[in-house]
Amino acid sequence: MSTNRLDRNIVVLGGMGVGKSTAIQRFLKNEFSEAHYPTVSNTYNKKISVGEREYNLTITDTAGQDETSILDPSFAGSTDVYVIAFSVAYRKSFEIAKIVREKILDISGVESVAMVLVGNKSDLKQDRQVSRNEAEELATKFNCPYIETSAKENSNIEELFIRSVKIANKARGDDDVDAADAGDKSMCVIM
Repeated sequence: MSTNRLDRNIVVLGGMGVGKSTAIQRFLKNEFSEAHYPTVSNTYNKKISVGEREYNLTITDTAGQDETSILDPSFAGSTDVYVIAFSVAYRKSFEIAKIVREKILDISGVESVAMVLVGNKSDLKQDRQVSRNEAEELATKFNCPYIETSAKENSNIEELFIRSVKIANKARGDDDVDAADAGDKSMCVIM
């Protein structure tokens, strides 16, 4: 393991109640809570190994977005990868994910950013309102990867953050990207 530690900044965005904070807490502490407490904004740090490298992650957990929310412009300069989350059991959150992406592009002043699209709450199969196929089509349109997660079942939570680091590395032009992802040209992961 290399002692060369690298910093990566991840900003998690999405509609209210989609499970952003719950997924982050599952990743940080392997804890799950059914309780919902609206987030204002929190920042967390965690060390993670990806391949042969160790990374210091700074994860910003943002307040839930809606159609009229204003994004913090400071994200534009310091973010390595955006994680845009929606609930597969709540169609409006999927629509808000599209708006959030547009807002990110507006504040960044660019046509694309390193991003992950995440469909959270995949455990709510009976309540599903957004199909995997529909979400994958959106991710293709955004030119980013799509991953489904469940904080409750601890499904793909660690993979989400590993994938986010890899996407950030690709965006930075890092030559030491994991060989298993070498054919994956996508830059967007939606949560």
